[in-house]
Amino acid sequence: MASPVDSGPRVMWSVSQIAERDGISKQAVSKVVQSLIAGHDIPVERDSRGRVARVSLAHYDHHRGQFANPAKVAAARPSTPGPLADTRGDSFDEARRQNEWLKVEREKLAQAQERKQLVRADLLTEALERVGREIQSLVARLPNKADDLALAGAKEGVHGVRIALRAAANDINTAIADALANIAHLAPVADPAQTDEPA
Repeated sequence: MASPVDSGPRVMWSVSQIAERDGISKQAVSKVVQSLIAGHDIPVERDSRGRVARVSLAHYDHHRGQFANPAKVAAARPSTPGPLADTRGDSFDEARRQNEWLKVEREKLAQAQERKQLVRADLLTEALERVGREIQSLVARLPNKADDLALAGAKEGVHGVRIALRAAANDINTAIADALANIAHLAPVADPAQTDEPA
């Protein structure tokens, strides 16, 4: 499914460029990028060996801004004329054009977040695995109904087994619904923060 911010050109920066802009190490930026790729599936360009060559700057800034300490981010970032310093020798017009696209991308990301269209992929995968395990454990209890089914079959034949199976299926469905409601009730209101601290 397409992301709400998939349209239009993107401002893509290398890890080195982001590290230079923010005044932090390339290793720290790489760690954040890898966690964002795993957790948010942010747009990246890879080299011929499959390594991350460049990353969408708007996505990086947006997600890092959600989970990093804003004071530390601001303190680390050198004061430049704008978010896109002319680090690659681009013309002033090119830098201004990229700056405008970056603003558009950031706004689209903010709007998508407000509409609840952004999902943490790492947390979604974890939640789906937990739900799957819970359902499997409840369905695995069906053999415990063997005695009831055999008794129903002995008394009323196939019709009795059908009724007993329907009751067993209803019990399992109710147990699954209760378990999922409990998981939802115990889930945190907000996602835990992702750290941008270097290891």
